[in-house]
Amino acid sequence: MNRINFLTLTLICSVLTFSSCTNKKDEVKFEKDGGFYIYATINDSIKGRFVFDTGADGLYFDSAFLTRHNSIIKSDLDTARMCGAGSTGLKQVFLVKDTVKITVGNYTHVFTDSPILKLTDINGDNIAGIIGNEFIKNQILIIDNERSVLRIDTAVNSKLYETVIPFNYIDGRIYLPADLNIKENLTVTMNLEMDLGCPDAIILNSPYFKSLETQNILPKNRIDYTHLFGGALGGNSDGGEFRTSSIKLGNDIINNPIISFSKDTLGAFSNTKYDGLLGNEILNRYNFAIDYQGQKLYLTKNSKSKEPFKASLTGFYAIKRNDVATVNFICYQSEVYKNGLELGDSIVSINNKKVSEMTEKEFYNEMKQEGKEIKLTVKRDNKFIDIPFTLKYLL
Repeated sequence: MNRINFLTLTLICSVLTFSSCTNKKDEVKFEKDGGFYIYATINDSIKGRFVFDTGADGLYFDSAFLTRHNSIIKSDLDTARMCGAGSTGLKQVFLVKDTVKITVGNYTHVFTDSPILKLTDINGDNIAGIIGNEFIKNQILIIDNERSVLRIDTAVNSKLYETVIPFNYIDGRIYLPADLNIKENLTVTMNLEMDLGCPDAIILNSPYFKSLETQNILPKNRIDYTHLFGGALGGNSDGGEFRTSSIKLGNDIINNPIISFSKDTLGAFSNTKYDGLLGNEILNRYNFAIDYQGQKLYLTKNSKSKEPFKASLTGFYAIKRNDVATVNFICYQSEVYKNGLELGDSIVSINNKKVSEMTEKEFYNEMKQEGKEIKLTVKRDNKFIDIPFTLKYLL
């Protein structure tokens, strides 16, 4: 499980270009690391790396980015109240009231009333903010997950797609149905929010998960975790995962997925207006088009569609910033937790390799081989502690 961008959905309570005549200069490259990242130009001069998130509506800025680029703010800030995830209610945030022009490739949109959030603790240092659905307006977003490019168009050729799913577009969010097959002859229908900021396959909101748990129909084999947001609007978030038989999305059957769930009583995951989130662990397996005006999602499977769903290999997640990596997610059934790793620990080395001398990519790549023996050295209360464990999938 990749938790680097888990926040994006939580803050606010990427189709294959089939035609050879498509002009590639209209395509925009994106990056995937659990979440969905694009580079944009702000007010024709300032470059920034943004999360592109269908679970958001407008534009949101990172507070540290605005400190470095304070020319974006030209008038007094306003305030608003917003909800995050985890056990937290509404919180006051500052708003940039000025008009802000965002350009991605050849596409431009002007935003106002842009909230300021603390994103670096969750997304790392190289983050400018979040761009939501308002950027697309009434056009069509086309995503090629194999080539990692997107484009915005005015028409879609439905004959190029295997599955078409009508959706509801309400308050800047996309909601669509999916069937969860828990076991033979036991299927429930979910109303999910499509969220490109969510790294998981599906996350069930806590009321919906509790309703299924009360019926005693869920698999007994599951893992439990806590996610320490430490920034933005969210407090800690408690949840877990289980593996289920299949999911039906439109006419397509997705076998043996891992389903995440929330236990939070406050915040975005306590919402009863929809049942959960549809995230990138499923969406990455398709090239797709989102027709915002026609309210239809067009899907066709890509080469990733047969890849198995995998649970956490490490049992924890840490955000690398500068010389250390801070543990902000941990699974309680994991060996590393049982051997002493705690939320908030600062990892200073992996197998005697200093985190300060590793790139972010090198840090994560050090823990990707199943069966590998790992020794973490962490700093806690000014003491250094060695924690050994073996990389093993938890489900």
